[in-house]
Amino acid sequence: MSSKYPVDIGDEEGIVDAVNYLLSGPSGLGQNFAGFSSYETAYLTGNFRIPFSQTAISELYVAPISLGTVEMLDDRTVKLTFASAQPSAPFSLGNGLSVSGITDPAYDDMLNDDGIQIGVVQCTTTYVIIRLQIPYTVLAPSSGGDVRYTSTGNFFNSTDSNARVTVTGGTDRVFVSGQLDNVISYEVFSAPASLTYTVALRRFTAFVNSDPTNPDYLFSDSYTVAQKVYEYTGLTGTGSLPLVETVFSTFIDEPDPGYYWYILEVKFRNQVGDLQVTTSELRLRGLSAQVVKQ
Repeated sequence: MSSKYPVDIGDEEGIVDAVNYLLSGPSGLGQNFAGFSSYETAYLTGNFRIPFSQTAISELYVAPISLGTVEMLDDRTVKLTFASAQPSAPFSLGNGLSVSGITDPAYDDMLNDDGIQIGVVQCTTTYVIIRLQIPYTVLAPSSGGDVRYTSTGNFFNSTDSNARVTVTGGTDRVFVSGQLDNVISYEVFSAPASLTYTVALRRFTAFVNSDPTNPDYLFSDSYTVAQKVYEYTGLTGTGSLPLVETVFSTFIDEPDPGYYWYILEVKFRNQVGDLQVTTSELRLRGLSAQVVKQ
């Protein structure tokens, strides 16, 4: 939208154009810019929340570990005690775990419910403690089953390449670009196996939580701005794929006014054989988002 300047007395069309332009939001190039970039190696954690990467190697697959006892410490905290001590603490802080076969199936339903977990808050060689997002009915202690961790499946994992911006007017456009270099390691348990690797530039919409003492933004309603998909077949044994370089040159997004989070996310999906991604080594990467008024 453009407007006439200066506006002459009696120029009703010019006055209307000028008022509409003012009401459409602030103008200027780059008045709302955010981004992230790094060339230093980091490892994907697969966590639901920050940190999405760390400098130490992060295992994206932990084989099932048999459980001895399971108990709720309170309405938002669950303690899983291993049937036998592990050589080292198997899970990292923030990991979202899966369980199966617990004697009381309500534990399976609760912990495997999408979005219910904040993730691991403590892990030793003998137990792991998981924190929940919302209060849950306290269940009686139970036993049996197993717990595991995987980042391989039909779901996205967030990377550290992300940015938040505010769209204020109806004519605003968001120019988004991103890049990700990734070295993916895997282990095949049933060969030959396949791996579908997806890199997506996604947008999430903010809403305010309902906590009056700790108000904050939460994000939902994901929208894929752009994505690239890579297929690998005939994989066997253990190994690493050659470095996968993904570049998204500038894409134009047109969301309604609001507060948004743009994130580069990855998905590792196995559809043939039995394969698990074990590590994801992030190298050169970055994302930028700039709000521009037309």
